[in-house]
Formats: sequence, C-alpha cells, structure tokens
Amino acid sequence: MTSWGRTEQKASRLLKELDADDLHDQLDAMRAYLKELTGSFGKIANRQWGRADNLAASLVVALGVGVLVGYMIRRGSE
Repeated sequence: MTSWGRTEQKASRLLKELDADDLHDQLDAMRAYLKELTGSFGKIANRQWGRADNLAASLVVALGVGVLVGYMIRRGSE
C-alpha cells in the first residue's frame, strides 16, 4: 500500500471517530474562555487607563503649583 493510501485510511478513521457534538462542546468552551479572557483584559486596561489619567492630572496640578510658586518667589525678590 502506498503512503497516500495509508494517509487516506488514517484520515478516514479520524473522521469516523470525530464526534460532532464533542467538537461543538469544545468550540463552545473555547468561546467562553476567550470571552472571559477578553473581559479580564478589558477590566485591567480600564484600571490602568484610570491610573494614567490620575497621573496626568497630578502632573498638571504640580506644574501649575510650581509655576505659581515660581511667580510668587520672583515677584517677592523684585
């Protein structure tokens, strides 16, 4: 028997053993896992984005206070 014939037999046996319901269940499980994974990723990204917003606001406030203090010091030394 040629190698092509053996390959065809193995593929035929695999397809006979393949259960469509089992495959459907596995796909559903993978879909649920990916949904959970992307949901978790979204929550983490939102938290990190919130922290970045807090950092930006803190930097703007610090810059404003620095400019104000610098102005007051310069005005006081004149």
